[in-house]
Amino acid sequence: MEGEAIRNLRRRLGITQQQLGDRLGVDQATVSRWEREVENPRPSRQKVLRSILLHDEEKRFVDRSLSIVRNDLMVSTLVDAKLHLSELSASSENYFRRRGRDPDDITGMHMRSYAERFGLPVMLDFVDESGLLTGDALMFRFTVTGNGLGNTTVWEPLFCNGEFHGIINSLVAEFEVPYSEPTVIEMAECVRTDDPAGVCPLYRGERADLVAELARRSR
Repeated sequence: MEGEAIRNLRRRLGITQQQLGDRLGVDQATVSRWEREVENPRPSRQKVLRSILLHDEEKRFVDRSLSIVRNDLMVSTLVDAKLHLSELSASSENYFRRRGRDPDDITGMHMRSYAERFGLPVMLDFVDESGLLTGDALMFRFTVTGNGLGNTTVWEPLFCNGEFHGIINSLVAEFEVPYSEPTVIEMAECVRTDDPAGVCPLYRGERADLVAELARRSR
């Protein structure tokens, strides 16, 4: 682990060289030498440093997600570790009301019950297939249409200490479609952890290309 990375990690944590040294069982002078790249941490201490870095990144993403929902920065919701819809942003509440759904009625609902109630019974099957809940996917995206409207949402997993903590679900596109059939999933895809530059298709319906173009035009 390079000295600059160690220094940046320590500053992100808001701790001194002495405090980082205390966590790792070394003195302040040793941490100083690491940061100046006079010497490198032993492999065992590099492993601990990477663990601290991972924990910090996970915590920052959880805090960011809470901020997005609670400060209404996006049309978004939070799902807890047991897959219950736990929190809705104010704009998300308005979004559901516009579609005739009472936010109070769906808050606390398990996502499988939610999916079945609103005509998306296989939604969580695609989520399971994506690997989102096990850390094998960075994100899951799916597009649905119904009654002349369509939307695309992105799901991102939240982890704490390597354990699944929940999901932040954000609306990224809303658009009209030239048909008024009941709710249907048009496409589902994910980004795998081991291939962050690629998008892995999980399902593409017959109208997937049309719907993708309509979603792009709405942005």
